[in-house]
Amino acid sequence: PYHPQTQGKLERFHRSLKAEVLQGKWFADDGELQRAFDHWRTIYNLERPHEALDMAVPASRYQPSARQYSASVTSAEYDEGVMV
Repeated sequence: PYHPQTQGKLERFHRSLKAEVLQGKWFADDGELQRAFDHWRTIYNLERPHEALDMAVPASRYQPSARQYSASVTSAEYDEGVMV
C-alpha cells in the first residue's frame, strides 16, 4: 500500500477523484456527495479522453467478462492452527 509503483493506477484514479470532486468543496449531505461522484464518474468514463488510452475514453475499451457471475461466495478455508 501507498506505493505508486505497485498501485499506480488506483492511486492516480484517487488523485483525480480528490482533485476534481472533493478538493475545496463542501457537501450538504451524503446524497449531494453521491450525486457529485456519479456525475464525475460519467465524465471520467464516457467523455474525458485519457492519455494512457491514446486519448480514448475508458468506456470505449471496456469489454464485459465472458464468465458468468456467481452470486454465491465460497467460504474461505484456512490451515489448521491459523488464527483469523
